[in-house]
Amino acid sequence: MHRIHIIDNFIEPIDALTLIQQQNDPTAIRLPYPEYYKERFGGTSLPYNPTVMSILKKYGDKSNEVHKELNGFKSPIYVFKAFGSHWTTGTKGALHLDAQDPEAWIEWSTIIYLNESPEYEGGKIFFPNQDFIYQPKRYSAVFFPSAGSEYIHGITEVTSGHRYTALYMHTSRPQYADPDFLGENKKPV
Repeated sequence: MHRIHIIDNFIEPIDALTLIQQQNDPTAIRLPYPEYYKERFGGTSLPYNPTVMSILKKYGDKSNEVHKELNGFKSPIYVFKAFGSHWTTGTKGALHLDAQDPEAWIEWSTIIYLNESPEYEGGKIFFPNQDFIYQPKRYSAVFFPSAGSEYIHGITEVTSGHRYTALYMHTSRPQYADPDFLGENKKPV
């Protein structure tokens, strides 16, 4: 039995639309990325601004709780990083692990799908070790473990259109929590 879980209607339509709009044409002022972003493996297609961060925090908190429940975890779970992705025709994701050097402490991942076919074709997420393929549905989210090689995954080629997602990587190690997701005091609970 695999531990890949899908929740339909995880994100509110207005929040999904706002994240897509922010990727394409930011309305809020772009703030400089914090210094700690420089040490991250990978970047973000979302502008760093209050509009984006308020939505990312909202669903980061919600995702943390889902992972706690799915995994029977009693201690806090933290967002290590959150970002958006915009996939265009011809792009695909090779098989990979989210928990890899230099970020081996990532334990769980969440992918929120902001749009769906017919806005794009292809772009399915697949997990070969579980023989699992998912054609994303608008507003759904996929939750899965990231540690170890068991949940290696990839994205099939986007054959037409534009595919948008919001992604989260989670950890139980408070020292790796993104300060923007810790609330006003910027300290782990």
